[in-house]
Amino acid sequence: MKALIALSTAAGLTLACSVTAKAEDAALSGKTVCVNRYASAPVIDDILKGMNDGLKASGGEKIVQNIQNPEADAATQQTIAQQFANGGCDLVVVIGTAAAQSIQQATKTVPVVFVGVSTPVEAGIVQSIEKPGGNMTGVSDPLPVESEVDGMLSILPTIETIGLIYKVGDPAGDPLAARAIAHIESKGLKHVTAGIANAGETTQAAQSLVGRVQAIEFPCDTTTISGMAGALKVAKDAKLPVFGCTSDAVKGGAILAGSYSYVTVGMRAADLVVAVLKGADPATTPVVIPKIAGFEINKTEAGALGLKIPETMMTSAVKTY
Repeated sequence: MKALIALSTAAGLTLACSVTAKAEDAALSGKTVCVNRYASAPVIDDILKGMNDGLKASGGEKIVQNIQNPEADAATQQTIAQQFANGGCDLVVVIGTAAAQSIQQATKTVPVVFVGVSTPVEAGIVQSIEKPGGNMTGVSDPLPVESEVDGMLSILPTIETIGLIYKVGDPAGDPLAARAIAHIESKGLKHVTAGIANAGETTQAAQSLVGRVQAIEFPCDTTTISGMAGALKVAKDAKLPVFGCTSDAVKGGAILAGSYSYVTVGMRAADLVVAVLKGADPATTPVVIPKIAGFEINKTEAGALGLKIPETMMTSAVKTY
């Protein structure tokens, strides 16, 4: 009798779980998530991979995705934002600060999950990390510019002047550059800024720093990331070490950068997408800040420049190239 009761209970639990799973699938099936990826960059590819993996793990594999890429062009970005706001999107995923602000101006009603926004409060995208307010929440990746400058000084203790390349007027670039400048000045060092207006100007910005600085720091914003390859080539030819930004910069020739796993960042975004589609209110859903993995280090590039990476930095690095 006890065995019969146990079997009956187990069957009931299985049926209940099955009904719950079907209900959850129904809440997501057929939903359209409009994705504004803003630019082409490997780090954004990682975000999207992580998001897709996360959606599949959460039963959201039947969500329809409409992915648009303005290639960091402001006019095209505005057009995409208006299209997403005018209907057909159950939720918008937006990557990068400039794109998030564009979507924010276009709609106050369609729920939005942002990803890769380093300074969401300073950019006016949310009221606070704990209580975003409005129709937006997301995943923030505040970059450790101060730690990157400290790492630079550990490798180049005789440095006197540091160059900074970032997009002037960018809601991420400006505050991150301000933090970097404040930290540089607190160390008694000088800085030279080379601001850009678009991704195509990064090469010229790097050229303007050659002979004037002993190293370059990327405070990091989405526009600079998308044009970073040109600046890294100029720096490499001039034997000028570069620090900062994402793992893409380190892979491309920067010496080190504070690193997130952007696949993980994308997975955390997927969690928010699923939660909001199931009824969570973005206004009261806290912004997620993943843990920084640590420094990624390009020991090959450091060796080519004759730079010695301290052993303590090497042993604690999350990835080396």
